[in-house]
Amino acid sequence: MSHHGSERPFDSKPMSEMMKKLLGEFPDGKLTPHDEGATAVQVGQHGGRVVVEFPNPTKWIGFTPDQAVEIAATLIKHARAIGLTKPFTIEI
Repeated sequence: MSHHGSERPFDSKPMSEMMKKLLGEFPDGKLTPHDEGATAVQVGQHGGRVVVEFPNPTKWIGFTPDQAVEIAATLIKHARAIGLTKPFTIEI
Protein backbone atom coordinates (compact mmCIF):
# COMPACT_ATOMS: atom_id res chain seq x y z
CA MET A 1 0.00 0.00 0.00
CA SER A 2 1.06 3.55 -0.56
CA HIS A 3 -0.01 6.86 0.87
CA HIS A 4 -0.89 10.14 -0.82
CA GLY A 5 -1.90 13.65 0.14
CA SER A 6 -2.44 17.19 -1.04
CA GLU A 7 -0.04 18.88 1.41
CA ARG A 8 3.67 18.95 0.57
CA PRO A 9 5.79 16.77 2.89
CA PHE A 10 9.00 18.64 1.96
CA ASP A 11 10.21 22.23 1.73
CA SER A 12 8.58 23.47 -1.48
CA LYS A 13 11.21 26.10 -2.35
CA PRO A 14 13.53 23.72 -4.28
CA MET A 15 10.53 22.36 -6.22
CA SER A 16 9.32 25.89 -7.03
CA GLU A 17 12.76 26.95 -8.24
CA MET A 18 13.09 23.89 -10.48
CA MET A 19 9.64 24.44 -11.98
CA LYS A 20 10.51 28.05 -12.88
CA LYS A 21 13.41 26.68 -14.96
CA LEU A 22 11.28 23.99 -16.62
CA LEU A 23 8.08 25.92 -17.37
CA GLY A 24 7.11 25.47 -21.00
CA GLU A 25 10.10 23.23 -21.79
CA PHE A 26 9.86 20.05 -23.87
CA PRO A 27 13.47 18.80 -23.58
CA ASP A 28 12.82 15.59 -25.54
CA GLY A 29 9.91 16.79 -27.69
CA LYS A 30 6.22 16.09 -27.01
CA LEU A 31 5.48 12.50 -26.03
CA THR A 32 1.75 12.85 -26.80
CA PRO A 33 -0.46 15.65 -28.16
CA HIS A 34 -1.55 16.31 -24.55
CA ASP A 35 2.00 16.46 -23.15
CA GLU A 36 2.22 19.48 -20.82
CA GLY A 37 6.01 19.60 -20.84
CA ALA A 38 8.77 19.01 -18.34
CA THR A 39 8.02 18.72 -14.65
CA ALA A 40 10.12 18.34 -11.54
CA VAL A 41 10.08 15.25 -9.34
CA GLN A 42 11.39 15.29 -5.79
CA VAL A 43 12.23 12.07 -3.95
CA GLY A 44 12.81 12.02 -0.22
CA GLN A 45 11.87 10.40 3.07
CA HIS A 46 9.08 11.25 5.46
CA GLY A 47 7.60 9.26 8.33
CA GLY A 48 9.50 6.09 7.46
CA ARG A 49 8.31 6.13 3.85
CA VAL A 50 9.97 6.96 0.55
CA VAL A 51 8.00 9.89 -0.86
CA VAL A 52 7.80 11.04 -4.49
CA GLU A 53 6.51 14.58 -4.83
CA PHE A 54 5.21 16.35 -7.92
CA PRO A 55 4.64 20.11 -8.11
CA ASN A 56 1.04 19.80 -9.34
CA PRO A 57 -1.63 17.16 -9.98
CA THR A 58 -0.11 14.68 -12.44
CA LYS A 59 -1.81 11.78 -14.22
CA TRP A 60 1.27 10.40 -15.96
CA ILE A 61 4.96 11.01 -16.32
CA GLY A 62 7.38 9.73 -18.96
CA PHE A 63 11.10 9.20 -18.45
CA THR A 64 13.93 8.59 -20.86
CA PRO A 65 15.67 5.25 -20.18
CA ASP A 66 18.50 7.07 -18.35
CA GLN A 67 16.04 9.07 -16.25
CA ALA A 68 14.13 5.89 -15.35
CA VAL A 69 17.31 4.25 -14.06
CA GLU A 70 18.20 7.41 -12.13
CA ILE A 71 14.75 7.49 -10.49
CA ALA A 72 15.03 3.78 -9.63
CA ALA A 73 18.48 4.30 -8.07
CA THR A 74 17.20 7.27 -6.06
CA LEU A 75 14.19 5.31 -4.80
CA ILE A 76 16.47 2.42 -3.76
CA LYS A 77 18.90 4.81 -2.04
CA HIS A 78 16.10 6.29 0.07
CA ALA A 79 14.62 2.85 0.83
CA ARG A 80 17.99 1.69 2.13
CA ALA A 81 18.42 4.86 4.20
CA ILE A 82 15.17 4.28 6.09
CA GLY A 83 15.68 0.57 6.66
CA LEU A 84 14.99 -1.67 3.68
CA THR A 85 14.24 -5.04 5.30
CA LYS A 86 13.84 -7.43 2.37
CA PRO A 87 16.70 -8.87 0.33
CA PHE A 88 17.31 -6.70 -2.71
CA THR A 89 17.98 -8.17 -6.16
CA ILE A 90 17.76 -6.63 -9.60
CA GLU A 91 17.03 -9.02 -12.45
CA ILE A 92 17.67 -7.92 -16.03
